[in-house]
Amino acid sequence: MGRGQRINRHYKSRLKIVATKDRARALDGADAAIASIGVHGPSKQWHKLDVEAVAQFGIMQTTGDTVGPSGISQGLRIIPIFVDLAKAMERYCPGCFLLNHSNPMGPICRAVTKTSSIPIIGYCHNVAGGIGTFAKVLGAQPSELDVVVAGVNHMIWLLGLRRNGQDVYPEFRRKFLAEKPRATRMFTRELMELTGLYMFGGDRHIIEFFPQARRADKPGNIPYEMQWRSDMIDGKKLNKELTKNTSKLVDRAKGKAPLLVQREMSPEAMGLQIKALLTGPDKVHVVNVTNNGAVTNLPPWALVELKSIVGPHGARPVMVGELPAVAARWTLAQIYAHELLVDAAIEGSREKAIQALASDPMIRDFDEARNVLDAMIKAQGRRLARFR
Repeated sequence: MGRGQRINRHYKSRLKIVATKDRARALDGADAAIASIGVHGPSKQWHKLDVEAVAQFGIMQTTGDTVGPSGISQGLRIIPIFVDLAKAMERYCPGCFLLNHSNPMGPICRAVTKTSSIPIIGYCHNVAGGIGTFAKVLGAQPSELDVVVAGVNHMIWLLGLRRNGQDVYPEFRRKFLAEKPRATRMFTRELMELTGLYMFGGDRHIIEFFPQARRADKPGNIPYEMQWRSDMIDGKKLNKELTKNTSKLVDRAKGKAPLLVQREMSPEAMGLQIKALLTGPDKVHVVNVTNNGAVTNLPPWALVELKSIVGPHGARPVMVGELPAVAARWTLAQIYAHELLVDAAIEGSREKAIQALASDPMIRDFDEARNVLDAMIKAQGRRLARFR
């Protein structure tokens, strides 16, 4: 809070900044609420527990925050928190917009829309990052490019690419496939060779949506130059970094260190989003919202990521039309797997948790789904106890 006060004074703003642990006070009369909740645990150790618990089955997760057993465990643990938050918002700020940054993005947003009247919008920076990749391949400026995208979070299909109004998708496809395969985009390249479509998210995210994620059975043979998620989580290093960063924040708050003011907006641009939602004018942004017929061959209730018009009306998805059959096949599978996860988390249903796991592309058979769930329950203890 101290750093926020210093920034407030620096810009001679009339904002009033208050910190509180009282949820009712924080929500009372709010117009917009930003949620960035993690269930990875201290230094990501709870997340590491999941990743290591399923390794005994030969499941080598490379991210594990959206899909795969670790993503499902995260959903089972975090969705009830968001449902409870949305219920509190109905009481204290019924007209409030909930702006979510947490994963698994799609299931969280779907759970809130399914159980409450609170309008939720999910934000992710993957599409913005992808546009930078297109610009490099095409020798263009990002500002010259416009995209048509649709899918579920971390598995978003590029459906159209224009440069100053001209279709450059065939050119991008040709140049991208002619390049030497680049790190973090090797599986992305294979997927484009098969489908003709580019997918956002980077290899370590998107491979987990496909059976190819089971090609490895131990950390040393994960393909596409990717790393086992557990090896990315060094508790001692994270603790050291957190301590160092906390110390820096305290010094800035107390005026002992120079004030650090962000000069560039993040891709999510939350300040502009809130302005658009509360006062207008409308802003076009790629967000996670209810489909409402924008993608005609996906369910209208499905939670999708695509361009939307953000304004005082909320976020209205821009019409896309049909996904190509190859994209719809994978997307529909994930939407219904998400639905099972959402219901399992809301109901505390072991049966639906097993069904969600059995629907996951990283699970090979029904017995494995049951055994994997029990392994994660054992690892997480009370955090997943209701699924015993």
